[in-house]
Amino acid sequence: MMRGVRLMGLSSQALGMRCFSTEICVKKLSFYTTEEELKDMFSPFGTVEEARLLRDHQTGRMKGFGFVKYSSLAEAEKAIKAMDGRIQRGRLLFVEIAQGHKSE
Repeated sequence: MMRGVRLMGLSSQALGMRCFSTEICVKKLSFYTTEEELKDMFSPFGTVEEARLLRDHQTGRMKGFGFVKYSSLAEAEKAIKAMDGRIQRGRLLFVEIAQGHKSE
C-alpha cells in the first residue's frame, strides 16, 4: 500500500503536475502592519479566509511578512498580479504563491 502512494507521487512529478495553493505569501511588509490591515489590503481581490502575520516568538514583534488565504486559486492569482511590486507604507511588497507552507 505504501508503495502505491510513492508511485502515485512519482508519477505526478513525472507528468509535471503541481499542487496549487490558494495561500499567498506577502513579504517586506511594514513592521507596523496589523492583521486587520493585511486583510483589508487584500480583500478587494476575493474572499479572504485568513490573514496572518508572523511574529518573533521572543519579542512579539512582526517579522515583516505574512500569509493571506483565499477561497480560490483565481482570487489568489488576481491578488498577486495586483499587489506584487506595489508600495504600501513606504515599502515595496513582494507577493507570491506560498510554497511549502502548511497551515496550523
